[in-house]
Parts: sequence; C-alpha cells; structure tokens
Amino acid sequence: MKPSVSTFARVQVISILALIACAGALARADGIAKLADTRLDAIVVTAKKRPDAAADERVKRQVESALHSDPFFYDGHVTVTAVNGVITLQGMVFDDWDLRNALRISRKIPGVRRVINDLEIKLGGE
Repeated sequence: MKPSVSTFARVQVISILALIACAGALARADGIAKLADTRLDAIVVTAKKRPDAAADERVKRQVESALHSDPFFYDGHVTVTAVNGVITLQGMVFDDWDLRNALRISRKIPGVRRVINDLEIKLGGE
C-alpha cells in the first residue's frame, strides 16, 4: 500500500518542526554558554597578600610573651619566628607535655594562622 500525499506531508512537517525545535534549543544553550564564558573572563585576580612585617613582629612578641608568662613552661630554649601569621617554634623542650603546651599556648594568640612545630624533645634536658 502506498502512503498518501497527506501522510507524507505530515511526516515532513513533523520532521521539520522537530529540527527547528532542536536548533532553537541548541542556540539557547550556546547563548547561555557564551554568557557564562563572558562572566568568567571578567574575573581577574591581580593581587597577592604581602607579608606585613609589623603584624608579624607583634604576633611574634605576643607568642613569646605568652610562652614566657606561662608558669609551667620553660621558654629558655625556644625561638619564635613569624611570617604572614604562621608561627614557627624552634629549639628544645624537655618532654612531650612541654611540646604540647607550647603548641597550645601559641595557637591561642589572636592573629596566629598556623603553628609549625620544629621543637626537639631532649629528655632530662641533656
């Protein structure tokens, strides 16, 4: 049986409408992608945070003062350095308790972002 012209025309019209709908959807998706690309191009990071020497010195002195004022911690063999809010503790402590105490005291100071432990444990102070 041969399809009639009207059935053939209907199939053609439906196919054309489907292609137009797909093309429209693709065009909208492409437009959204272009819009997203332009938004990302507008974001430019141009600055880096420079270390503030005055703030680092202030934080270093506060940590040294806190270590020195603690009645249960001997700070005679501990050196404190600060760079961009990162405190480094170097030197010698006498046991694990002193090591943990030094880290705890240092972390409590406002402005300290991180504490790096470079302390050695010398049992009995030898």
